[in-house]
Amino acid sequence: MKYSLLDFKQVCAACHTIGKGRLVGPDLVGVTERRSEDWLLKFIKSSQSLVKSGDKTADSLFKAFNSVIMPDQAMDDAKIKDILAYITNQSGGSSTTTAVATENTETTTEVVPVEPGRWEVGQDLFVGKVRFDNGGPACNSCHNVSINGYISGGALAKDLTQAVSRLTGDGAKAFFAGTSLPMPQMQKSYAGRALTDQEVNDILAFLTYADEQAKTNPSDSIVGTRMLVGGILGVVALLALFTFIWIRRKKQTVNYSIFERQIHSN
Repeated sequence: MKYSLLDFKQVCAACHTIGKGRLVGPDLVGVTERRSEDWLLKFIKSSQSLVKSGDKTADSLFKAFNSVIMPDQAMDDAKIKDILAYITNQSGGSSTTTAVATENTETTTEVVPVEPGRWEVGQDLFVGKVRFDNGGPACNSCHNVSINGYISGGALAKDLTQAVSRLTGDGAKAFFAGTSLPMPQMQKSYAGRALTDQEVNDILAFLTYADEQAKTNPSDSIVGTRMLVGGILGVVALLALFTFIWIRRKKQTVNYSIFERQIHSN
């Protein structure tokens, strides 16, 4: 049987391992024994549909992993079953699978440890002050981080202020490292423009710093909300002022009173 190692790496590996611990999502070792194939097919295709249907297992998993939404997967049953077969084979630790896995991971580049102070470089990369080597878009095009001295970023995707706490350090790294990015929009944005290992480490250092700042200074994490509320209140105040001024305006034309006198005199 042909096990879908490549499909697993492209679709699953950013958030899951098989026997190496949790990342963004749970360790998948033995999952095909714990869950039925029918349940797994439904969950993989649309986890949130299963959560919203009231499925207790899906709901407990969703809550256990910090309510991080697993993207829907547009795969047919055959491809999903191939991936499940690979997970089953890996979970069993057969010699065939071990050989295949070893053969395909020998060329993996070891991640360079983050150097002290690299969070500053990571911040420059995050906001686009320094371009990524492969030309990928700046993170703040879609994401925001709320800390002192940082201008709010985009709101298209999730706020990353406490991403490290939410995803764990290893999970956050796996989330945007390599070419198997989990979110469809990220896959399109970084297709052929993957981050280098050093860039991943620098971004992770910045997110770790932002996470620590948010814990130390909780007020920093609501700067964006305060600015939004302040802006709305400012607009309301201006509209009220303009309304007050407008009430005192001359409501009729200059010649209205003359015209009225002429009408009544006739």
